[in-house]
Amino acid sequence: MNCRFLFVMMVALALAGCASLAPPNADTLAKLMQPVPDKAVIFLVRNEPASAPWRIKVTMDGRDMGSTSANTYFRWVVEPGRHIVLSEAQNDSGVVIDAQAGQIYYLWQDVSTGFFRPRTDLRFVDRSTAEIALRSCYLLQSGA
Repeated sequence: MNCRFLFVMMVALALAGCASLAPPNADTLAKLMQPVPDKAVIFLVRNEPASAPWRIKVTMDGRDMGSTSANTYFRWVVEPGRHIVLSEAQNDSGVVIDAQAGQIYYLWQDVSTGFFRPRTDLRFVDRSTAEIALRSCYLLQSGA
């Protein structure tokens, strides 16, 4: 077996019970990072292999969107307007996005060791940072 297959299997097992991996063709299309006419696109990327054991719940506008695990990401197509993305762990970290039609927004989810549970931090990153990180991440199907 090759290393990539083993890694995908490890990620799939880590995701049992939370958001599931999207089909490979959806992952490939998402990584083209194309805008959607009359909509906004939000990427939330978690590219930290060391944080693999922890699943971090994510909500948008109060809706459960699923949970991230190491080397995973979400891609959401949303209506223009204000959206609140929240990452929930020992602490909560959130960002407000005033989404504009035709724009793409890139969020990075940091995960670190907390006292009894992991800590999380959401921040905006540029397209280049997101593009590099996505090379080793797998698209999740959103819970909403």
